[in-house]
Amino acid sequence: APDATMAPADDMLREPNGVSDPPLTLQRAVLDYSARDERFALDKKIYGQYFQLYFQRLMLLGPRLKQAVGAKWPGVPAVKVLDLKEGEECVVMGTLYKDMKLKPSILDEYVKEAGAKASEVAAKKFVSDDDSLVLEDEGARVRLTGKGVAVDCFVTGVVLAVKGRVVANGEFEVDEICYPAPAPQATRPLATEAPSSAGRHVLLCSGLRVGDDATSSALNLELMCDYVTGNLGGANEQGVAASVARAVICGGALPAADVPAQSLDGRAQASVARPLRQLDVLLTTLAASVPVDLMPGDGDPTNQALPQQPLHPCLFPEAKRFSPHTFASCTNPHDFTIGGVDFLGTSGQNVSNLAAYTNVVKGRPNPGGAGTHAAGESLDLMEATVRWQHVAPSAPDTLACYPYKDRDPFFIERSPHVYFAGMQPAFGCRKVRVGDAETTCVAVPDFSKTGTVVLVNVDTLECHPVTFGG
Repeated sequence: APDATMAPADDMLREPNGVSDPPLTLQRAVLDYSARDERFALDKKIYGQYFQLYFQRLMLLGPRLKQAVGAKWPGVPAVKVLDLKEGEECVVMGTLYKDMKLKPSILDEYVKEAGAKASEVAAKKFVSDDDSLVLEDEGARVRLTGKGVAVDCFVTGVVLAVKGRVVANGEFEVDEICYPAPAPQATRPLATEAPSSAGRHVLLCSGLRVGDDATSSALNLELMCDYVTGNLGGANEQGVAASVARAVICGGALPAADVPAQSLDGRAQASVARPLRQLDVLLTTLAASVPVDLMPGDGDPTNQALPQQPLHPCLFPEAKRFSPHTFASCTNPHDFTIGGVDFLGTSGQNVSNLAAYTNVVKGRPNPGGAGTHAAGESLDLMEATVRWQHVAPSAPDTLACYPYKDRDPFFIERSPHVYFAGMQPAFGCRKVRVGDAETTCVAVPDFSKTGTVVLVNVDTLECHPVTFGG
């Protein structure tokens, strides 16, 4: 099917008529914008233990979990693990721990006898038939069994409740599972645009890899930049480009630099700095036309543990001149509101990490969504995090994060209207309803591999991809 943004053929190729067409003047869409990244800022030293982060997670999600349990299983008693009695049906609430035989360990590289470990660690999946789940509350833990719980679909750190009973061997046989009640969601404003208009959009892209000629196409980058700034296509495409009220680069803007430990000579230093200068030029061109949010990603020159802090403005001497009006260096995750629509997104590390430690059904039917089957696993995992009410449940077990002792910044405290993740293998979107809250999950593809960006209609929350190159 033709792309909705594709210009009609008669707009692209026309016989000269000897008369100059009237100049086309388009106004860039402007929407109110506010960021809520304060909880992701590392504004003070953090000296905590990781068990404190798990405790805070349970305390934050516990009340909402009790609310959901009361609504789903009225009359079924909720007990602590220490008070479990064999054969009595009950509900237990706590935090999951997943025991995984293949989970990499920092000690593995020092174990010479482990002949198969190197190949196992190199694999993309660390799941096996021997994996098991344990539910832990404030006092004790119990092993979970039964058909009511799918071991492959969970990771350590998920807060949930299980209904079942203790069997003879001391394990808890699960019949059903319940997740925390969803966080409140703000009411979306009614669309003010006429139905025939292009609407108002937010552009999401990731994996630009500016300066990496081996993986990223300079032509595709130039086409994307021209498209956003209104210098590409006919009147129809330029109208869609003018409707873009903000562009969000969610990770992978720079190539993954392989910087050796020793000092670099002048030529090597220039080689490392070249992608930064090229990205600065690209950001300056975009920021001169449309507001831009730049999120750091895996391998970018900032801290690697979540939450990642904004890339320093000194890296972009030209683009920072547009700050704070049309250029903003943001955190990862990034939480913001534009045009009354709440967005929450990451640069994809949370989804990629979940993919390595789970085995969900990839490419299943996508009701109410769009995209390719290649995005099926990404959307399944994003949907799971929405239902778990936590953006990065696998942190800090398998995903690096800071040892917060007084809060957990990754739990969902306000249900977003749009939830996105960058650096995914393909584009996809899916509407997920949890209680009264409906969230549109968007898998943002790696631009260096797909040449695709995503336009999210702020008025309707519909998504469609725009692909550059062949």
